[in-house]
Amino acid sequence: MWKHRAAASRTPGLDGRDAELSDIMAELVSLPSVAEIADAGRTVDALHRLGIIGRGEFVGPNTQVLTHMREDGDLLHVYAYHFLYETGETTEVNIRVPGKGAVNVLDPWTGRIRAHSGVSYEEAPITSTVIHTRLAPGEIALFTVDRSLEGSASEANVLETVADLTNWTIAVESWDAGPNEVIEEDRGLGYVSREIRPTTAITRISSPSRTLTPWKDLEGVGPEVSGIGEYRTSVFLDVVPKGRILLDLGSTCGGLGSVSVNGEGPRGFDTSRPIVDISDLIRPGENEIMVRTASSLNNRLLARGYYETVPDLIALFSLGIEQNQTTYVRDHGLVGPVRLLVEKQ
Repeated sequence: MWKHRAAASRTPGLDGRDAELSDIMAELVSLPSVAEIADAGRTVDALHRLGIIGRGEFVGPNTQVLTHMREDGDLLHVYAYHFLYETGETTEVNIRVPGKGAVNVLDPWTGRIRAHSGVSYEEAPITSTVIHTRLAPGEIALFTVDRSLEGSASEANVLETVADLTNWTIAVESWDAGPNEVIEEDRGLGYVSREIRPTTAITRISSPSRTLTPWKDLEGVGPEVSGIGEYRTSVFLDVVPKGRILLDLGSTCGGLGSVSVNGEGPRGFDTSRPIVDISDLIRPGENEIMVRTASSLNNRLLARGYYETVPDLIALFSLGIEQNQTTYVRDHGLVGPVRLLVEKQ
């Protein structure tokens, strides 16, 4: 077994040209565009000393965020995703991209674009833009760096609590199987066709509770319910604080949903980090807030015994074990804590 003390220290064969190879390597290392390292872990540092950076890279190590970048002329579109959505913690990350420009961030739920706060610029190893962001597990961020515009450095915004929203009127639409409808059709051909049409039974449950908790623990609701929750509250403001006004829902247990303020059209949110910009909806005085969240059908199907007849195909094909699917009562609904925030620079 051959063991080489360094890369390219010997030729592959017995051709007697090791000395020639050594001279070539010495000449290469002497060039200003070549760096030599003894530890592969120092590769990125060596490239930086040569003035080379990645098309998009982290400033410092990060094992929680995945990125993707597309270039469109002067525009760089950067996608960041905190992929440890079940086991991770909120992480702060700095993403370096080549060139200098103005940084905007896109809200994928409303389509709105705004200037991003948390930007710095570097001149070495090359001119580059550094985007600072903070991502919760499962959260995404969409940035665009416009290199045709002069960018300016900015500090990351600070969030301050305006009000804690703790007093709620809660109602849950419980969805279950309704009676089957029989549809008959007689075309006068000597036979009658019949078709069974399933229906959904929706029962509205008003909970006497005024505090947020999962449906399985919510008074009047319980562990058998799946459906849609409706939460109403209000907040009074003497004046609207300066800055972006955000409604932080805390947690919806992963459920899709929407927010309406003062009767305006609903706005969606990222279920991994449910925060909604309501700056243009909030006003001095009383503000009515409604939150709607949906659940999966898991708890209702579990209560109906559905899983008792559904085979677990993954266990069968991967382990050769014949068994039925298993599940458990899951948390559903808005559980908060819900806060009204102002984002200040």
